[in-house]
Amino acid sequence: MSKPNSRTNQKMTNDKFWQFRNLAGDDQKAELLLYGDISERSWWEDAATPKRFADDLAALGDVKEITVYINSGGGDVFAAQAIGNMLERNAATVTAHIDGLCASAATIVACHADKVVAAADSSYMVHPVSMGVCDYLTAEDLNNCLKALETIRSSIVTLYAKKSGKTEDECAKWMDETNWWTATEAKEKGFVDEVDDEANDSVVENRNGILFVNSISMNTPFNKAPNFVRSRVVDKTTAQPENTPQADQPGNKTHGEVTDMDIKDIKTVDDLRKACPDMVAKIETEAINAERTRIQEIENATLPGAEDEANEAKFVKPIDSASFAKAVIASMKAKQQKQSKDYLDKAKANAQTSGANNITNPPPANPEPEKAQEKGLMNAIRKMNGVK
Repeated sequence: MSKPNSRTNQKMTNDKFWQFRNLAGDDQKAELLLYGDISERSWWEDAATPKRFADDLAALGDVKEITVYINSGGGDVFAAQAIGNMLERNAATVTAHIDGLCASAATIVACHADKVVAAADSSYMVHPVSMGVCDYLTAEDLNNCLKALETIRSSIVTLYAKKSGKTEDECAKWMDETNWWTATEAKEKGFVDEVDDEANDSVVENRNGILFVNSISMNTPFNKAPNFVRSRVVDKTTAQPENTPQADQPGNKTHGEVTDMDIKDIKTVDDLRKACPDMVAKIETEAINAERTRIQEIENATLPGAEDEANEAKFVKPIDSASFAKAVIASMKAKQQKQSKDYLDKAKANAQTSGANNITNPPPANPEPEKAQEKGLMNAIRKMNGVK
């Protein structure tokens, strides 16, 4: 379960993470698929995405039954709460069917259903609430974060107690411990009403160290999953199998925003990539784009004769385009000053070696021929331009 960044909340603009559908030939029944992450980003202060979900739910019409198929490692608490409450207010009877894994925030949706049915080999997981904070915080900010976490935790504990019939203290203890349960164990705890013994076996896979159930990423390191889950793994290779069936699934993305991996477990770049693949991919993309922009700006600022300096600025000793432009201007100014000095020094040397400095002033020229010549030239110019 996660809460959005406490200051910089991003709007949800990506494709829908849910899929509604009316059953063919039966206008009284509908299905909702929640496969994968519940919201890529927070619904916090986001009016668009909850409205889209509400509109899709209303578009089903006056159906009598809605079956919510769940195979999710969780996601955003606020999204799960909004979805659960919308379903609970709907006039239809809502049944949550756990196909593979119902974990973290996905359990909130399940607890709002009128009935929860779990596949015999499915899994159920509850754990403490976590908050992603990417900012500089004061002591007061941190204290407010703790208050928010406690409030969210309290609301979930109350929901769990209402669904299971257990005390809030007992439900809080289960959350704080982090518990993985089989379908039968979840039923014993009161979170599941019925175990479907005829359900097909769910497919558990270890893909690059991440737990996948029925081809959907659970955003959980495989080695953090309990033994009873790992024992059902069908593919222990690190390579992702090709042509994985994706029919009727609203998406299969490893967003990396919800994970059980502790910070102390992240020691290498590969660890970080596995824990937060989307964040790493975003950082890499932004870095590539920034580098391309830097190189292009340097090329645009390169003047003839500065090609060597440009190559050094781009690849040997990388600098930004502004610093490069300043360096080029300074270099050109220095070259011009040197050229001017060299020219004056050369002219002085030539004058000394040619003996021109020893020539005295020539005698005055006869002014009369000069004036006559000048007058003739002016008359010729006037005639050429039609001036009389």
